[in-house]
Amino acid sequence: MSSETADARALQAEDVVAFVERYGHLAAVGLLMVFMLWTRLLNFGVFRNRDEVAFSGIDSWYHWRTTEWTAENFPWTMPYEVYTGFPEGNYVGQFGTLFDQLVATVAMLIGLGSPTQSDVYLAALLVVPILAALVAIPVYLITTKVSDGNRLAGIIAVAILALSPGSFMGRTTTGSFDHTVAEVLFMAVAVLALVVALRTAERDKPIWELIKATEYDPLKPSATYAALAGVAISLYLWTWPPGVVFVGILGVFFAVQLTLDFVRGVSPDHVAFVGVISMAVPTIFSLLMADVYTFSNVTDFALLQPAAAALVAVGCVFMAWLAREWDARDIDRAFYPVAIIGLLVAGLAVLSVVLPELYNTLITNLTSRLLPLNPSTTGLTVGEVKPPDSFVDQAWAEFRMGLYLFILGLIMIVARSLTGKRYRAEHTLVIVWGLFLASMAATQLRFWYYFILPVAILSGYTIGQLIDLIDLRPVDSIHDIKGYQVLSILLVLMIVLVPFAPALSSATAVDVGKGADQDYNSEIWEEPNAYMQENTPEPGNLYGAGNASELDYFGSYEIPPNQNYDYPDGAYGVMSWWDYGHLITTQGERIPHANPFQQHAQSASAYLQAPSEEKANEILDAINAGMDPRLDANGNVTVDAPDDVDNDMPYVMIDYQMASTKFHAISQWTGPDFREYVGQSELNLGQNQSQQALVPSEDYEDTQLARLYLQDTNGLEHYRLIHEADRYAYVGGAIEGRQFNPFTGFDQGTTWNESRSTAAQVQQANIQNSLLQGTFYEGQVESTVKSFERVEGATLSGTAEQVDTANATAIVALDLETNTGRTFTYSQTAEVADDGSFEVTVPYATEESLGPDDGYTDSAVEANGSYEVYVGSDEDFYQANATVDEPSIYDGETVSVSGFEETDLGGGNESDGGNESDDGGSDANDDTAPANDGGSDDDSTSTSDDTTTHVGGARVAGA
Repeated sequence: MSSETADARALQAEDVVAFVERYGHLAAVGLLMVFMLWTRLLNFGVFRNRDEVAFSGIDSWYHWRTTEWTAENFPWTMPYEVYTGFPEGNYVGQFGTLFDQLVATVAMLIGLGSPTQSDVYLAALLVVPILAALVAIPVYLITTKVSDGNRLAGIIAVAILALSPGSFMGRTTTGSFDHTVAEVLFMAVAVLALVVALRTAERDKPIWELIKATEYDPLKPSATYAALAGVAISLYLWTWPPGVVFVGILGVFFAVQLTLDFVRGVSPDHVAFVGVISMAVPTIFSLLMADVYTFSNVTDFALLQPAAAALVAVGCVFMAWLAREWDARDIDRAFYPVAIIGLLVAGLAVLSVVLPELYNTLITNLTSRLLPLNPSTTGLTVGEVKPPDSFVDQAWAEFRMGLYLFILGLIMIVARSLTGKRYRAEHTLVIVWGLFLASMAATQLRFWYYFILPVAILSGYTIGQLIDLIDLRPVDSIHDIKGYQVLSILLVLMIVLVPFAPALSSATAVDVGKGADQDYNSEIWEEPNAYMQENTPEPGNLYGAGNASELDYFGSYEIPPNQNYDYPDGAYGVMSWWDYGHLITTQGERIPHANPFQQHAQSASAYLQAPSEEKANEILDAINAGMDPRLDANGNVTVDAPDDVDNDMPYVMIDYQMASTKFHAISQWTGPDFREYVGQSELNLGQNQSQQALVPSEDYEDTQLARLYLQDTNGLEHYRLIHEADRYAYVGGAIEGRQFNPFTGFDQGTTWNESRSTAAQVQQANIQNSLLQGTFYEGQVESTVKSFERVEGATLSGTAEQVDTANATAIVALDLETNTGRTFTYSQTAEVADDGSFEVTVPYATEESLGPDDGYTDSAVEANGSYEVYVGSDEDFYQANATVDEPSIYDGETVSVSGFEETDLGGGNESDGGNESDDGGSDANDDTAPANDGGSDDDSTSTSDDTTTHVGGARVAGA
């Protein structure tokens, strides 16, 4: 009886083993996919449970724009974008693609055909994690096929994909609303489809004679799978037009494989058959999708994609034909590769003459995307475009042991052809594809999310081969499995998986999922952009033009012939750095000049670096006239703007990062070298100690950026502050180790009064030990984001007959209506003529009467009384008051000033606007405001005797 029971138990155990062998791989992959989805949805509530839309990346915001547009105009995608890139607009080819249509489709399903914004937002949060989990399927299938059906290899590949905490994980969490995940999925599907097509062709052996004899039945399986591979490649290109680089990679693969086949004595027709059909499909598809007919831009649906695919298809036909001719002439096959290389070089030479635009595009992308040979100076100002500091360190952070297993896998695959194992075309495909993606990862950080694919696949392949060496063949009973075999398998798996353990890993996939949060820039720009949307005129209604209906936010606009949209009267742009363009579009529903497509980055750079208000206005006028202004090395504008250009760029938005940490990037695009903006000053450390420190130079303080943001427009005639965010940041110098960094900024996230107090404490702490980590100097606290408006300015005109020669200074105290409670003082100075007459141009109104409905601005800055106009010299001053209404500052009207009376200033003007009072005034002209020459005090002044730092207008003295 006991023997029968033992046999029954053994049978049950064998049944379990058989079930696991048959279905266990599906359960394992399924569980890993569930894990991938779970980790990416860990912070779903952080995004969903909000009053406003939020994402974790800047590009996410433009996908939000195009997906909302598609949901409103379903199923179409946006043909031309007029809400960015003013005054031209932009054809945004790489946005509004298949990815956005997929999300919009899900939103339509959620909303039962009429989705609300909440429905679209829910789809945006869910689709990316779901697509990321689906990547596991093609990764598993590719790995098992390359590994001769080894299911464990496929499971290991998916495990590495699921556990890796790197770029692929970080870019596919909820809130990361970007086409990245669709790129990876459709590339993996395309590679899988090619693997199947190549296997089928090697099995059925399609040759030219079958086509010539019209015997199509033997060709159908290979043609079908090759066509499906072409569809997969087309879907990838539809998702991301710059993915044309993948077509180039496939071109190299087909060239290598066709050469290998011919040299080895195998007919190249089989692989060429797949190459022609798989490339013909995207040629036709891309040509149908083309919206613009140029070879110059990889980001557009243009002629480059069909041309590249067609070149590969023609190349496959040519190489197969050449192989036949080679044999017919009985030429040694060893010379065939040399001929192919020579013909390729010659072909490029011919292409450079016949189609130079296409040639330049191919070479540029080869050297800047596929190979780390020619990085762009301005491109390197973008974080994701930079190469990794250390390829090996980056690889460890991305996927731990994956890099080493990837390299070992490459070696093992190459060794197949030397050890007698069957070497198939799919192995060459994986090698070429993997090496190019490794090169791309070494070129730009953004491509590491692609590199996870060959790393996972070849890691699984390597582990599969190692386990095969253990000789764990199918056995008659589980009792036949040897202990050393189990221990060996566990050891191999531990080498792969243990580095992902939380106790040993600095970051896990779970950590990355938990850390997903709203993009910082979108958070601090949310309030300023909301202000712009509510308190500035609708685009098309500037100055009451009445054309707002012609610029519907969800309207459809055809691509203009020269991609230069003819905006109606009343349209206008917003000047800011390109980093923030998508936020201005989506959060503020206003039209930025520069954007993260790096459109107009040079002209934005020129404006922000302009060394005077006059040159800044020249740059804006040139932009409004359709010109492309820049600055030369001496700070001169490179174009002459025509006279009487409309003010179509009235708004400027600047944040603290532009004035500090991002200023170096701003200076890389045009104008003087960054070193011109760095000077030296004697820093007082206290206790009779001093130190030479790097500080912003006078050239920096004269830039339009600094005059607007750091000096609150003081001394400018045509710009007024209209709003500032209700959180504040430190801007100034910092000592990091023993290095002085004059352009440091960090968000304090507090209200105005709290920020002012904190800054004072920071400055006092500097005095104790200036060379300790985290020491700050020459700093001030400013709003994180400030918004300004360009106006004509009102001219205060009068005559003071009581004085012979003097300066005239106009002063007005200003209050911010935000919850900060900050006040500051604006002043402007001009010379008085010999007859006592003067004219002073000022940008602030003291009486408000206009608003957005009228086509003007509802400013958050209000005058605390009228202008006080002082005329005199030394201590002989006369004073009169002047009221300026809003129409006067917009129309450039003259306001008469009269009734001057003698006044005694008492050695200063502390009562007239609070320049040094506790109200946080701007400290402009603080001691002799009525008598100075109109310049603003240096906001970072220090001497060996005393260190005085202006903190948001309040003065904090060092010991």
